[in-house]
Amino acid sequence: MSELINEILDSISRGFHPLTIVSNPDGFLAHEDVIQELKRESPTDVVVGSDIQLRVHYELNLRRNPEKSAIYILSTGDMLPDISTKANNVRFKIAELFPNFVDKETISRQSLDILSKLYNKHIQGIVTAQRLKDLIADLTSSCVAEPVKDFGEAIVNLKNIDNPDWSDVATIRRISELFIKVVDNDRYDEIAETIDNLNFEFQHYLDNTYWNSINANPYLKPRCVNGIVSHIRDNYQLGQKVALVVVDGMAFWQYGVLRTALEDLHISPTKEDWTYSWIPSITCLSRQAIFAGKHPTIDYTQSPNNERLAWQSQWQTGFPQYFYDNGDEPLHISNDCKRLALVTVALDEKMHSSTSYVELLALTKIWAKSFATRFVQLKEAGFDIILTTDHGNVLAKGWRPFTPTEKTHLYGKASRGHRHAIFMQKDASDQFVSDLGYSIQYLHKQSWFAIRDNHSFASTGKVEITHGGSHLFECMIPFIKF
Repeated sequence: MSELINEILDSISRGFHPLTIVSNPDGFLAHEDVIQELKRESPTDVVVGSDIQLRVHYELNLRRNPEKSAIYILSTGDMLPDISTKANNVRFKIAELFPNFVDKETISRQSLDILSKLYNKHIQGIVTAQRLKDLIADLTSSCVAEPVKDFGEAIVNLKNIDNPDWSDVATIRRISELFIKVVDNDRYDEIAETIDNLNFEFQHYLDNTYWNSINANPYLKPRCVNGIVSHIRDNYQLGQKVALVVVDGMAFWQYGVLRTALEDLHISPTKEDWTYSWIPSITCLSRQAIFAGKHPTIDYTQSPNNERLAWQSQWQTGFPQYFYDNGDEPLHISNDCKRLALVTVALDEKMHSSTSYVELLALTKIWAKSFATRFVQLKEAGFDIILTTDHGNVLAKGWRPFTPTEKTHLYGKASRGHRHAIFMQKDASDQFVSDLGYSIQYLHKQSWFAIRDNHSFASTGKVEITHGGSHLFECMIPFIKF
């Protein structure tokens, strides 16, 4: 047992009742790698879920068997009072085990592997945010496998890609494979201009195809995410088991990392393709488009419950279905389930916590090795699998923040990010674009605006990995069948 897991179990297992209920505001205990370790090392059952899921488990298990013990980890909501009064109630944040670290938020975003190594160092004294960043960078680099030897050739081959056929998935797969080799050797700076040039060419293709894609017949393939549900309905019989796996924030190159992890488990895709994310490439629009099966609306409230309702509404009354919100929790699939939707936000969280492709690649490798086991479970349960995402991501550099005046004209919730803006009125968006001039490359349509290149509306010079624009890595997303 690792020191950190041992300390976590000590923190959440204290009390006199056989049942312990753990609220976990930072969500760390719901991460898949943490769950697996807790289940492996805990002398009692560890169950993760919402208040409703845990209520069902309690009624079917603990109430009928008072001698049994368990640890309940709440993923959402609050436990019902009548159960709480019969349990030890614990509140846990992973940052509490790192009391001398100033940057608590960064601590809570790290993987179990990184934090275990950090914990084992027994660092004394105050650890500043910058020192923590340096420590994580060192630990992350140690998690990366030995770099490939042919990165020099990869750089040359990437630079030699000429007149790419964007309609062919082989193009983005080739770019992704070469990209991974170069980043694996921390040489991204040598291909940054090449990626910019490829993205510039892609923007011309996007202008010529995207607007037709959002209304195209999805029978042969969904050309945009809003056609995915219709494609499933048209191509799979009612008796077939189909699992739609949506990995929030996964760029096509990250799918390449996952594919390698899957091949290690002898799971290979039957068909690889790509589709467009919705633009602006943000979760509340693109994920909404996936589950609603139509053009999204800006007044939609992004939530797991709304996605579940949208997913259920796609199938006839009484049709066995199952919605699972977070891929970092254990899978519990009904035997009669024929239409499963599995969403995971773990990779998106790693993306937003990264400030370089090297860091994100290392974190993606760790995530992929763990997440690939989900496919084994799904295949053993008899599911055909469709893998996709709501949007990808791009390494962006801060250009300037929105001004207070500009913010007053924005729609409201989800109306602005670091790479997009949605205005209340078209006149305001037109004025915004007029004021920008040709300072950055952008896509402007009606009352919304998305950045095409690698700039962001953040403090000048700030480097981050984010999404919301129409960059090649944000919008050309995987649509894969297993």
